Amino acid sequence: MAKRAGNFLTLKDMIQGSGCTPRTVRYYEREGLLNATRSSGGHRLFDPSELERLNFIISLREAGWSLEEITSLLSIRARADGGREACRELTAEIDSHIDRLQQKIEVLRRLHGDLQETRRLLAICGDCTVDGQPLECAGCERLPVEQPAGFRLTWLAEGRRGRAFDEPSAPLADDADASALPSPSREER
Repeated sequence: MAKRAGNFLTLKDMIQGSGCTPRTVRYYEREGLLNATRSSGGHRLFDPSELERLNFIISLREAGWSLEEITSLLSIRARADGGREACRELTAEIDSHIDRLQQKIEVLRRLHGDLQETRRLLAICGDCTVDGQPLECAGCERLPVEQPAGFRLTWLAEGRRGRAFDEPSAPLADDADASALPSPSREER
């Protein structure tokens, strides 16, 4: 349990209760995401509910939310004209994020399975690998025909290096082909 200065939490309490840095807490306070009062000595004092808010913000950040999205979510009720409008806006905002989170969960599930299978295949390869000898993975009967992307793109990706883009001998036709590609969306950048 966090040690309290009176009925308040100190910056140290906030750090211990959240696992983040003092700099992060101060930044979120400057951005208006956290509220603190000051002691007579000028030290930050937080209401205990601010620790819960900080942990919620940290969770949202870990889930991929931007600070702008978090600020928007946390300020909907304060900026709405009334309770019903705030409720509608908050519901719509949360619904949008739930959909995005569900998509991320599916990606993470696939990646998790891929990496687990990669780890299993690496255990097989570890038995065959001898230091100082070249790897002979092609045609290995111990490996399945279908291999996860993580395995193919890490273990079997040896010799993948290509020519540097700034080499004079690099073909220029690729530049013309690249201009025909669509620009990446904001999410892809």
